[in-house]
Amino acid sequence: MTSAYDTYINADTYFVNRLHTQSWDEAPSTQKTIALTEATQRIDCLRFSGAKVDEDQELEFPRYYGDDPEGDEIIPNDIKIACYELAFTLLDGVDPDLETENLAVVSLGYSSVRVAKSGMTPQDHIAAGIPSLTAWRHLMPYLASDREIKIYRVS
Repeated sequence: MTSAYDTYINADTYFVNRLHTQSWDEAPSTQKTIALTEATQRIDCLRFSGAKVDEDQELEFPRYYGDDPEGDEIIPNDIKIACYELAFTLLDGVDPDLETENLAVVSLGYSSVRVAKSGMTPQDHIAAGIPSLTAWRHLMPYLASDREIKIYRVS
């Protein structure tokens, strides 16, 4: 059973201190829970540094970092905030797949009306399936470096 990094009740508390959160405030608790679950799934598709605390844990966090096996056994606040922000963006109707498609459009036309765009590549956070830049900023410190290679010994 897929779960989320935090509850909608804690997310509600977070959004009390934010402006322009109407789509979150007006959503029923079931939709908030679904949005948080989808946000968690999108976050867990990313490649993070460190290792899971327990190999059998369902989610990517909590994690250990470096050679210290006594790392954090809690989910960092940044990850929870990223989950809230991403859930809010998803509830607000932003679809990263549509955003990517829109960036790739070169020309649209109807009758004598034409709209042209240069084919742009999506920003890193959109390409990674995270349509919220705020969420992305909270996730970035935990992401594995592009230069990092993990090698596993299989016996």
